[in-house]
Amino acid sequence: MKQEQGIIFKTLDEFRKVELEDIVHFFGAGLSSRMPKRDFVDMLGAYLIEKPKEWLGRMLERDLRLLERLVDAGPETPLFLDYPDYPSVLETVRLVHSDTSDPNFRKLWIGRELYDIVAPHIVDVLAHGEESGQFDCERAALGYLNLYGVLTLKEFFKRMLEFQAYEGRKDPVAFMTELCESPVMKLCRFDSGKHRYVSAPSIFDPQEILTGRKKYADVKNIKIFSPLEALEAGSGSPLFVFGLNTPTGRELVAMLQELGYKGDDLVREEHDIWMNSQRAMDEESTEAIFQAVTRKQDSLASFESFNACMQTVAAYANSLPKWLLRGHSPDEVNYLKVILQSEEDPIRDLSVNDPLLGLFVPPVPGHTPCPCGSGLLYRNCHGKRLN
Repeated sequence: MKQEQGIIFKTLDEFRKVELEDIVHFFGAGLSSRMPKRDFVDMLGAYLIEKPKEWLGRMLERDLRLLERLVDAGPETPLFLDYPDYPSVLETVRLVHSDTSDPNFRKLWIGRELYDIVAPHIVDVLAHGEESGQFDCERAALGYLNLYGVLTLKEFFKRMLEFQAYEGRKDPVAFMTELCESPVMKLCRFDSGKHRYVSAPSIFDPQEILTGRKKYADVKNIKIFSPLEALEAGSGSPLFVFGLNTPTGRELVAMLQELGYKGDDLVREEHDIWMNSQRAMDEESTEAIFQAVTRKQDSLASFESFNACMQTVAAYANSLPKWLLRGHSPDEVNYLKVILQSEEDPIRDLSVNDPLLGLFVPPVPGHTPCPCGSGLLYRNCHGKRLN
């Protein structure tokens, strides 16, 4: 045990006092911030070693599933995993070991000391999370945040109370108390000026979303999603996706499968299209929406097949709820219809300054006419921005 304690304490001692306070807050260790750092490290280390079932029960499902995989692999046995949109708490507080020297994947493994502490409890903690409804609550919370991007604290609580009424498992007071202490709230809440917000975990700069919404001032009200839709959008962390059961979603899945994607690769491509469509505020993200097709273009028999695939991706992307549009999709807001009805403001002129609207016109080979109808070659029209 001394060796196990020594390694854990050494890891904790590498953090600054203010960082340790954040770790204590997340894991619910209940330590006073007034004590010296040495005492802080000693008591936090003892808590992690002696009460694993307690602090494991305060972690995100995503972290617990990752920990389960590491435990199943065995101590000191690395897993080679994709880089997620946001790191796990386990990696952030360095409870698990990682090697990120390769840009294509990260190597993760669990040390013997932590393995011996958590291995006897991880299965029971996961079972309790499912049976108690803890994971469903977390999935709904993450789902609402994924659908809206950023919500005021008031709107977030309102949506979550609708989920509580749908589930009917606890009284509202107990539910709100549990929600306020949940890992989602601890990781995703932020203040901006006098206002309090909650943002999706994959958003690194929530203020950018709040500022970007000013360009769409006509969209004043958030779209209302059902608890079932929230659960859909919040499951599968960290590979979120939404709308695959819609006509455009089913067409997308069928197209990706025809291109050869399957299993984990298919899930990754679905997630990347969803996420890049949210981040389509610059050329790189807009182009990335179509990478699942462009990396397979040599296998397509004709330009018509290539163009049909691109159209499928664009149709799905435009049907998705957008952070900048407060959960509404571009199709719902009818921007395309407005543009096409305006002779003085054609799609070419407007979309040059607005990548979100540019999604309505999928990329095509540069030497062919642009599908927006301008009469110009693609490389001289929408291709200027995407190439």
